Amino acid sequence: MIKRVTIYGDSFADPQWDNVHPTWYGLLKDEGYKVTNLGKSGSGPMYSFKHLYRNISKYNNDDLLVVIISGAPRLDVEEKDYRLAFEMFKDETIYGNWKYESLLYALSRQQCKVFAYFLSVEESYFKTSLNDDRYFCFSKGLVDVSWDEYVEEERLIHEASDDLNYRINHLSEVNHEIMYKQVTGFVDGNEIPKFLKNVYRGTYKKDEFVYD
Repeated sequence: MIKRVTIYGDSFADPQWDNVHPTWYGLLKDEGYKVTNLGKSGSGPMYSFKHLYRNISKYNNDDLLVVIISGAPRLDVEEKDYRLAFEMFKDETIYGNWKYESLLYALSRQQCKVFAYFLSVEESYFKTSLNDDRYFCFSKGLVDVSWDEYVEEERLIHEASDDLNYRINHLSEVNHEIMYKQVTGFVDGNEIPKFLKNVYRGTYKKDEFVYD
């Protein structure tokens, strides 16, 4: 039985706006899970997995990991060192997410359940082919989910703007609830609902949130 949920990821998980409206990770807390949220805006998979490696031996069948695997080129280095680091570890960076998801799948076989999201599902090697009752990769990238929230006639207007940054974790309140239901559906063995489309009109004021 799952008692603990540990979250790794970037701004789609960062808990700094947990008090604005109900969030997917806040709803998990309300459900009674012990939630540890290590999401950090602007971070990449290298940052997330650095912390996961430190905790990896602690996980067991009481644990669920929810991991948002961010863009592979987001290296956990100082900006001034980025170009050199990328050139030195180019192949490790480009194919890094394949290794990360392989580790998550291995953990799901041996230690704990895992629910994985990608910013772009194209960065996944396995995609949904390994999904079962212990490991689940969501079939759509969260960046696409975020853009698809726009009411269709407004989508082109906002694609050229930075309005993406003025939703809590880049998602509307209704899709926070959907994301919560995806995670709990996986835990309970129920159907995983799809994110809703055409539900957002860019209603937040730009001076209300500064994000990522």
